[in-house]
Amino acid sequence: MTSETPWRNADRLRSLYIDEGLTTREAGEKLGCSRKTVENWLKKHDIEKSKPWEDEERLRSLRRRGMSESDISDELDCSQGTVHNRLRKFGIDTSRTRTEQPWHDEETLRELYVESELTMDEVASELGCGRQAIEDWIHRHGIETRSYNPETPAELQSESKLRSMYHTDGMSTYAIAEQLDCAPSTVHDWLHDHGIETRTVGSQPGELHHRWKGGVDEYYGDNWAEQRRKVLQRDNYECQRCGITQSEHRSQNDIGLDVHHRQPIRTFQSPENANTLDNLVTLCRSCHNTIEPPNAKQND
Repeated sequence: MTSETPWRNADRLRSLYIDEGLTTREAGEKLGCSRKTVENWLKKHDIEKSKPWEDEERLRSLRRRGMSESDISDELDCSQGTVHNRLRKFGIDTSRTRTEQPWHDEETLRELYVESELTMDEVASELGCGRQAIEDWIHRHGIETRSYNPETPAELQSESKLRSMYHTDGMSTYAIAEQLDCAPSTVHDWLHDHGIETRTVGSQPGELHHRWKGGVDEYYGDNWAEQRRKVLQRDNYECQRCGITQSEHRSQNDIGLDVHHRQPIRTFQSPENANTLDNLVTLCRSCHNTIEPPNAKQND
């Protein structure tokens, strides 16, 4: 096994698939290979693949929710044919469902994925379906997806190189992601995988501050994505100081609007406590920088 073929590592595969409960597709994204490659190496390493499609009650529950065979196959990480055969075996209706699901609606997907800037995983969690269903319907509606690098950069796979960039060079996860052309969340995942200790929010002044050049360095709390979306919706996707809209801001700056903490995160016992709706407000980048200069020793 080399750093270029991490999917050959039995311990790594077992950790992702068994311990973390990732699907073969999600494990493939982590390892920089296809879903089929993951399945093949699970078999070679004698790692038993779970079979949730054999759970009759779960299948009945998914059909009661109006999910199609395609959506169920995405949810259960198997082929549509497998779902169809199991539905027939259990005597569950296999007729084509015509119930519209929220993830089928283009406006809903645009609001969550484009306007609120949620990840596909976060959109799936919000709408109660699998990530693959979200990805499929985003493509069906012709919604432009954010950049994704399917090949894991070698710098992320190298613990020494990543540690040097993050600790020795003092780069934020955002700066590393920008340099390597990947998502900040991917950088954070690899820091975690290598056991590299991450910095806390607001711990760095000047150029290492978490908002330097738009960087977001680490943890805003488990409720941040949901609260951020609610604030953007409440404020009608407009800066509450100058009135610029999300679409105008994205056109001018190539990024969406910011959500600002009126009272800094560092003054709270936990990030989640800072994310109350009355403590958050939508601002454009210019107004945000006026209120809180990016090189100031503040938190957000």
